[in-house]
Amino acid sequence: MKTLEEHNEESKEFFYKMNDNSPKPNGIKCPKCGEELLDSTPNIVLTSYPPQYNIHCSKCGYSGYRF
Repeated sequence: MKTLEEHNEESKEFFYKMNDNSPKPNGIKCPKCGEELLDSTPNIVLTSYPPQYNIHCSKCGYSGYRF
């Protein structure tokens, strides 16, 4: 069996990985330069209708929103 400290350390690592909010590639081509766009803050969803995500291109600086 695991100790409480071992369990807490594993849970903490899992939590940090699940809540990583760094930009992530989304498989959509940039309309300006053709490079892959990134979800700027993947854990944040704009509560519009329909919901939207903030996106950007790290190569040319394009930014916008996707559904």
